Amino acid sequence: MSNPNDLASTQAFLASVQEWKLRPEGGLLDFARYFFADREGQHFIEGPHHHVIGSTLDRVLAGEISRLLITLPPGYTKTELAVVNFIAKGFQVNPASRFIHATFSDDLARENSDKIKELINLEAFQGLQAVSIRSDSSAKDRWKTIEGGGMLAKAAGGPITGFRAGRMEKDKFTGALVVDDPLKPDDAFSPMKRQTVNNRATNTFRSRLAHEGVPIIVIMQRLHTEDFAGHLLTGGTGETWHHLDLPVVIDRAADYPKEWTHGQPVEHDLPEGALWPEKHSLDEIEVLKADEYTYNSQYRQRPASVEGALFNMDGFQFYNELPPVDHYKMYADTAQKTKERNDFSVIQLWAKSKSGGIYLVDQLRGKWEAPTLESTARAFWAKHKDKNVRGLAVEDKSSGTGLIQSLSTARPGLDLIPVIAVPRSNDKYTRGMDAAPWINSGAVHLPAKADFLPTLKVELQMFDGLGTGFDDQVDPLMDAIADMLGGFHYDWAGAL
Repeated sequence: MSNPNDLASTQAFLASVQEWKLRPEGGLLDFARYFFADREGQHFIEGPHHHVIGSTLDRVLAGEISRLLITLPPGYTKTELAVVNFIAKGFQVNPASRFIHATFSDDLARENSDKIKELINLEAFQGLQAVSIRSDSSAKDRWKTIEGGGMLAKAAGGPITGFRAGRMEKDKFTGALVVDDPLKPDDAFSPMKRQTVNNRATNTFRSRLAHEGVPIIVIMQRLHTEDFAGHLLTGGTGETWHHLDLPVVIDRAADYPKEWTHGQPVEHDLPEGALWPEKHSLDEIEVLKADEYTYNSQYRQRPASVEGALFNMDGFQFYNELPPVDHYKMYADTAQKTKERNDFSVIQLWAKSKSGGIYLVDQLRGKWEAPTLESTARAFWAKHKDKNVRGLAVEDKSSGTGLIQSLSTARPGLDLIPVIAVPRSNDKYTRGMDAAPWINSGAVHLPAKADFLPTLKVELQMFDGLGTGFDDQVDPLMDAIADMLGGFHYDWAGAL
């Protein structure tokens, strides 16, 4: 039978350990773990990366690091740890701290700011450190504490005036500028929007520091070679940045890119393999690789260059409603294999408007073996049968050859589908060069709200005609342009 005195002593010891961990000099992860349970009513689910992020941010609070960049995949609780809990912990360390928080939208900045206020107002937090938010600070994006601290939360590309991060006391922590995902993924391919955010690093952010020693923390997913992280790592501010680089798969043998001349890698002891197995197993990571550009940038933290891309994305037009249609046609590109690392099969429905432009109306994309590929193509045809589609053009190779034969062979209970066998006489680069002027002219229209639009745009943005990345959606698009606009008319009258 256990001794009640021993049990009481053990409980008292554990309580003292917990109290020590939650002191201002305690670790950020202990702080976050404790208050997450208090705020959310559930335990903080930890991954190995949380310990590394927490210990690195502890070095910022201790004054060891003043310029910190953390890159990691989306959905890995970076905002919870590095924004909400870090800033709240900063107020525990010094109630007079002053913070500026910037992210890609005002709404998100205000939401994060409100969460910080709620955490500070918790009874448990006040039991650790008395921090009183002034009663006249009702705005979510700007508030002050009675102790002389405060916070400003704004969009990264918007005005940040009338407030400075930190204080003119250089011997202790007095606040920080915290930038979280300054650019939306949709804006990553806009040179103007990238440049607007990148310019903030020198002409706005640094001018908002009380002194040069006030920390700047940037935590984000990579989106483009010239995104905010790329700007900092290649010397955009002239400063050296401690860089905690956390790709979705840890490869300890990987070299730090030589072009990141202004990055100083933060060493860690994370094991080889999945960064957070509970979030993404290695099998699940294989599925992520289907969208190659997104995987390499947002998950692997190594965005590929798109400088060789053939298409000017500003030339594409986006529509919400179809104009009067002259006729419809379908185009298909089929994969050679269906394994994870092979291409997809794609079937697209295009409309030629009475005014002359062409419109992508619908699309299917997947990895199907021959019987399923046929049934999928038939289902797609049946879905649009009432539009009097003129036919389906299929590249005559590999699984496409089998699809042509199966769709054009009479069988009981199955409709004959008019199929065009498309031979390839030109390489992808030449076909892309032929398609580019039609795109630049504004004749090619894409649906503004289709579920498949994001992956299609990524392929178009990367397409160089040289086999870089996936191009399964680009192939039928180029067929549609060549046939419906470019004069390379297929023999629809002689459809099989």
